[in-house]
Amino acid sequence: IMDGPPAQSLGVEPVDERILKASPRNVSENIITRPLLLRAITSSILIVYVTLKVYSNELDDGHVTRRDTTMTFMTFVNCDLFNAYTCRSADRCFYEMSLFENISFVWAIGGSILGQLAVIYFPPLQEVFQTEALRLLDLVYIIILSSTVL
Repeated sequence: IMDGPPAQSLGVEPVDERILKASPRNVSENIITRPLLLRAITSSILIVYVTLKVYSNELDDGHVTRRDTTMTFMTFVNCDLFNAYTCRSADRCFYEMSLFENISFVWAIGGSILGQLAVIYFPPLQEVFQTEALRLLDLVYIIILSSTVL
């Protein structure tokens, strides 16, 4: 449900023409650059913060309920999906990329979304995963918060 299929689909992302025209990097340079490391750390911190913020907001009575865990789960998964979208390019902003440049990515994201919805709306999976159905307003809230990863 989470980042397996979207991450794998990034492996077939079309090559950016700028990369093909660029000079080869020096073999003594690190593969993991400072900007890449900073991006990974900041997005991780943001994902953890948003997820824990939703959990703390939901945990208003001190007792963990199915709603609490469902909201937290959905927030974390959606943050991960938005993060996967931003990982499609190291140089371009999310709004500069066409969603349909990588059909494998579209299928992976679509499958992840369907999996999430099945876990929270299909009764047998609700029992297995201890989730409950969310209202449309809850889903909109989660999507808005999760999109801050972009």
